[in-house]
Amino acid sequence: MMLKNIMVLLFISIIALGSCNRTADKKESQQDSIATTTADSLPKVMDTLAVPKQEIAQDESIDRAISNIVRAYSMQDSKSLNSYIDKTIGLYTIYRPGVQAIYVHATSIDFNHPIPEYYPYPKPNFSGKVTFGILPVYDCGKETWNKKGLFCNNKQHPTELSQTAKFMNEILEAKISDAEIQKLKALEAKSYRVILTDKNAPLIFHITKQSNRWVLTVIDRAYGSCDA
Repeated sequence: MMLKNIMVLLFISIIALGSCNRTADKKESQQDSIATTTADSLPKVMDTLAVPKQEIAQDESIDRAISNIVRAYSMQDSKSLNSYIDKTIGLYTIYRPGVQAIYVHATSIDFNHPIPEYYPYPKPNFSGKVTFGILPVYDCGKETWNKKGLFCNNKQHPTELSQTAKFMNEILEAKISDAEIQKLKALEAKSYRVILTDKNAPLIFHITKQSNRWVLTVIDRAYGSCDA
């Protein structure tokens, strides 16, 4: 009788133990399912500290822009120089085919096709700094500049472009509209004139503030030319 009772108790214990194990396995399986569902279905949160922020372009200083333009022009680096030409404004080239100066409007510069075609772009040799102040003057009698170097007058706005348009109308009957001349004057109102005095390869241009950056808008190939 005693042995029979022990066998019954042992059988009940085995059944109870199996039931507990199945319950534990079921709970573990449910937890795994929940964990898997949560990881796959919930949106991933980006770590904002790990995402690089877009760099804000800093305004380039006028002296740095002038130096870069002079360097690109001297090296006849069309790609670098054209990066300073705003496509909506373009580039005005002033030159003198005779007594009267005229201008040509383009969207870029090509050193292989100069404006005018008979006057190749020279290669100035200058590596100094920009001096801000009164611009140098060319003396046709002495065929020399009154001072040497790279200068920018940042206290006075140029008028050479609009004056050229005015004279083209008066002398050449170019029929440039008043609206266009006002547009040129508005461009000059935010521009400064730069002169690099190189005896054989002077460089004269206008630099303009456009959309928080400095751009090249005018190359003056007429001033300093005393042939006519």
